[in-house]
Amino acid sequence: MFTRCTVTCLFLVFCAGSFAADINQEQTTDIQQAKGNVNQSVKDNCKSSPNLTACKEKIEHIEVVGRYVGIEVPEVVGRAHLNRQFIESTPKTNGDINELIALLPGVQLNENASSIDNLAEISAPEITISGAKPWQTGFSIDGMNYNNRIDPASSSRINSSSNDVSGGVQSMNINSQIVSSITVYDHNIPAEYGDFSGGVVDVETISPFISDGKVSVGYRGNKTSWGQYNYISPQATQSSEDVSDTNYEAPIYEKNSVDLMLQGSINQHHALMFNMNYLESTISDISLANTKQQQRRNANALLKYGYRDGWVDKLDISLLYSPYEEDSFLKDVLDSDYHLEGGSVGGIISVSQDTDIGLWQSNINLSQSSNSRTGPEHYYLWLQAKGKEWGQNSIQSKDAVQVSKQGGYGSLDNTQSSYQWRNSLSLPTMNWYDSEHHIKTGVELNRQQISRDRAQDSYFYDSPIQYSTDNSTTLNCSGYSTSCIEQSFIVDLDTLAEQLGGTIDFTQPEHIQAYSNNVLTTPQYFQSRQVTPAEYIDVNLNKAAFYITDNMRWAQLQLNLGLRYDYDDFFENHNFSPRFSMGYDIFDDGDSLITFGLNRYYDAGLLNYKIKEQQRFAYTEYRPIRNGYLQGWLPSSYTGNYRYKYDNLATPFDDEVAIGFKQATDYFGNFSIKYVKRKKHQQLARNSNITTANDGYQYITMNNSGDGHSDRISISWDARFADHSFWANASYSKNYESNSDYNAVATQTPVEELVFYNDSIISIDELDTIRSNFGRPVTANFGWSTDWNNNLSTSITGTYSAAYDTAQLSGNLHSTNELTWTCPECESNSILLPVYNQVTMKERVMLALNVRWKMQLSENQQLQIRADVSNLFNSRTYTVAQDSEGIEPGRMLWLGVTYTYE
Repeated sequence: MFTRCTVTCLFLVFCAGSFAADINQEQTTDIQQAKGNVNQSVKDNCKSSPNLTACKEKIEHIEVVGRYVGIEVPEVVGRAHLNRQFIESTPKTNGDINELIALLPGVQLNENASSIDNLAEISAPEITISGAKPWQTGFSIDGMNYNNRIDPASSSRINSSSNDVSGGVQSMNINSQIVSSITVYDHNIPAEYGDFSGGVVDVETISPFISDGKVSVGYRGNKTSWGQYNYISPQATQSSEDVSDTNYEAPIYEKNSVDLMLQGSINQHHALMFNMNYLESTISDISLANTKQQQRRNANALLKYGYRDGWVDKLDISLLYSPYEEDSFLKDVLDSDYHLEGGSVGGIISVSQDTDIGLWQSNINLSQSSNSRTGPEHYYLWLQAKGKEWGQNSIQSKDAVQVSKQGGYGSLDNTQSSYQWRNSLSLPTMNWYDSEHHIKTGVELNRQQISRDRAQDSYFYDSPIQYSTDNSTTLNCSGYSTSCIEQSFIVDLDTLAEQLGGTIDFTQPEHIQAYSNNVLTTPQYFQSRQVTPAEYIDVNLNKAAFYITDNMRWAQLQLNLGLRYDYDDFFENHNFSPRFSMGYDIFDDGDSLITFGLNRYYDAGLLNYKIKEQQRFAYTEYRPIRNGYLQGWLPSSYTGNYRYKYDNLATPFDDEVAIGFKQATDYFGNFSIKYVKRKKHQQLARNSNITTANDGYQYITMNNSGDGHSDRISISWDARFADHSFWANASYSKNYESNSDYNAVATQTPVEELVFYNDSIISIDELDTIRSNFGRPVTANFGWSTDWNNNLSTSITGTYSAAYDTAQLSGNLHSTNELTWTCPECESNSILLPVYNQVTMKERVMLALNVRWKMQLSENQQLQIRADVSNLFNSRTYTVAQDSEGIEPGRMLWLGVTYTYE
């Protein structure tokens, strides 16, 4: 019997060690309680043993060793883990997971996230990892990829043309309510991940086995009166004290978020859960001196079934539904109301089975997402004149062309369908000589399909001509009432002449004034227009991948050896990605680890390239005028017959070198420092020359001459002292991108892709290589969370962002006569282009606070009240550029309450 008790006690000691490891993984910190629980279990076991004294002697030698790990897991792989406790306690606004990820080192958030316009927004803000473009980050939820491959760059050029629809980098907005944990990889990324050149965000939803049964319902809200606003005048200096009120008014808005969770374990094998979050936003804005409302709606619904320890070890079946809708308008544009629909629906089946040859895991998923707009089909840039004077109620630079805008960019439907099957096999641990090997291999099959539908032509009227009243003939619009306006008077000229004594004498100032006051509409018309033709495009992409990894441990050395192979039927390249990382445990105690890595990451072959190959660009139509009579529309010699061609191209990739040091301590937490360098190779760039083929199209061809690099140094620390958790990090980064052969002149660029920047006409793609939305060279973050007692908990976070220069859309228009080639037949060749300005985004410091109060209503019922305060000290966000005027959001309060029955 003594032997049996000894075996039992030793088994529990082993379990204690495993339990400590689980503590590290889940980041549970109450080690002393864990130790007490294990010792109590041993005591209970020993009660049944006749040799109780001997058994208790064994108890005295039992020790549970555990250490708080924090956010960054101390290992060779470069990942950060955000568990449910962190997700719940961190201050938040809309609740999207991206605002949590942005607190990690090497991650930067979209500048617009701090702007006044973002108060209405509920979609996920863009993030960048390790200096890559936002769409170069791989996003997955429960193994299902949710990257938007339609045109992710369009999110930074919202509604700017008929070919763009505000869609974002992600096909769905993930609210933290349905999330169990978030793992973010920024360097030394394992070979099982592909289709990225920035980082990887791996999201796991809540398990249906979280409890035996649970019902939870909650509400959070935010509105105008719970916030403060900073009014910025052009005279404002670096000090926030210099801010003065202007004629701007704070937007009137309200946001409401509702959460619902229904969860139950049917028995030890089956469990079911339904988790839903609904978020809506209504905001009023001033457009053309009138108050108008915008509405946005987003939902996250998760239905998840779990099966354990039956005919398979683990089975999860999930259904995700995440629609997004928006009813809005173009600011200071007449008749511009539009409707957006986006979001995604997906299904996931995940199986895990421990077999004789290893752990087999399989994930099959399919999803369909949309990114569509319904709105006015045509856009007009009228000159401000009588009859078209509403532009006077908008803010325009005095030196810019004064216009009155009308209409929209037309309707466009985009649909993306994705199918993916992933399988992996983790072989049993192998011991060769003195080394230990953990080998894992896997295969992936992917198919993506995108359809794009524009049902009718969309016209962009961008060349207004004011008809001279000095002509002997008056303007006759010939029935073109929507794009031409004739001169009209309040009273006819004969009547006016009688009022002035019989004739109108234009040498008399009072007669000139009377004539001017009598004009009801000033004659003007559009001489030319850009026609974006109706189109239907349906393209697909098939991909396959295979990988193998060997995580080897030999003495104090850890080696992660991996190789990934990718192939797609568009670029048709065989891409091999070596992944090598290592760590050396200096003192062989798991506390001091030196890490090093050499890795290659291939970018995702965006299906958008295939769309651009089939896309039809705008062409020009013009109309002459004869004896004051406007003639019909005629095709210009500028046909817009451009096509993109992606032939014989290599797949862009990044090579990474990463060096780091991680130190774990018993009393002062964990420290880490890392240097990550990314060198960009074979980036796509446009050839300076175009070729004309026999089919009449002018082909814009691409090459792989682009390059770039990213350098980043990051330090981080996290620790827990009693009930207080602390973490902090800081990063210095330097990013550079160049397309050295991108010397295309305006005459060889589709006209709708041209903008005006720094007194030059350039393409929007070239502008993207100049500007940066994520160019903060220095960033820093910190957090402090504590449980003051069983009821009250608080958490505070702070962020610092250094200043940097970028290019920003001004809202003004520049008139140019340099584009005569767009309409050689036109009498006047003046065309209006959007203006981008070089601006300095100043440094800023932002703090946020979360306070939670829990009340135990009964043994099974709990009520939680929470408050989230962003921009705690009402600081300037500096989203209004220097020498500009506007309004910035200050301190904002969210209030919420949640009832739980468990």
